Amino acid sequence: MKKILFASTALVASAGFAAAEISFSGEAGIGFEYADVAVGDDWTLDHYLTLTVSMTGETDGGLGFGATFDITNTAGGGAVDGSSAYIEGGFGKFSVGNVGSAVDAKLGLSDIGYGGIGTDNVAEALVDAADMGNMMYEGTFGDFGIAISHDFNGTEITSVAATYSMGDFNVGLGYDDWGNIDTSNTIHVKAGADIADFSINALYSRNDDNDVTSYGIHGAYTMGAVVVSAAYSEVEVGALSTDAYGLGVAYDLGGGASFNAGVGEVGGTTVADLGIIMLF
Repeated sequence: MKKILFASTALVASAGFAAAEISFSGEAGIGFEYADVAVGDDWTLDHYLTLTVSMTGETDGGLGFGATFDITNTAGGGAVDGSSAYIEGGFGKFSVGNVGSAVDAKLGLSDIGYGGIGTDNVAEALVDAADMGNMMYEGTFGDFGIAISHDFNGTEITSVAATYSMGDFNVGLGYDDWGNIDTSNTIHVKAGADIADFSINALYSRNDDNDVTSYGIHGAYTMGAVVVSAAYSEVEVGALSTDAYGLGVAYDLGGGASFNAGVGEVGGTTVADLGIIMLF
């Protein structure tokens, strides 16, 4: 039986749409995840695969347009998500669909490990809470960037993020208006640097009305094919707090495959994972 593998392959449409293109890319992983739980097995077997479909085109006047979506299958089942359609040009990019928030898109932190042990989730507690946009505008003007998102499906949450790059350094500011969920808003500040083989990024978020603060820092050092990373984060709700920290390593196996592992503690629970991630 003949097998056909679509790995970052482009299919060019015909019938008069010479500028239209459909491309495929994919990601898959197999690994183990660990959590020190009171009941049940500490170790679980994990696998996932995602096929990303991207469709692009251009009008006779030079206006770009496109759409994208992910087909994902995991041990828990399958789903189609991440779908959006957009137009773009010199004015920037305007997208509608499952686009999330501007702050999450521009100011988020990286996780560590194979599937991610969750250190970024603690730092981004306030970011994730407002991650509900279904419309987004993105624009880049020299070293400046801006993104604005809004949810028209009921919450009316608006998110704004602005970024600025200065050589090896970058900063960002974000603002979430919680729409009709409550009258509060959240301020976000991010700073980062990429110097030689070392990179570091830090995020701070504050919601005064609900007395919630979240923050985190992620650093990584590259040594040839090996990347070693470390992270710490914390969220404070009134007088209560939850923290997370961990160490991770990634080894580039070549050909689009890498071995990834992480270990740490999130909310008082010891967690770890390891596995191979494959990019196509």
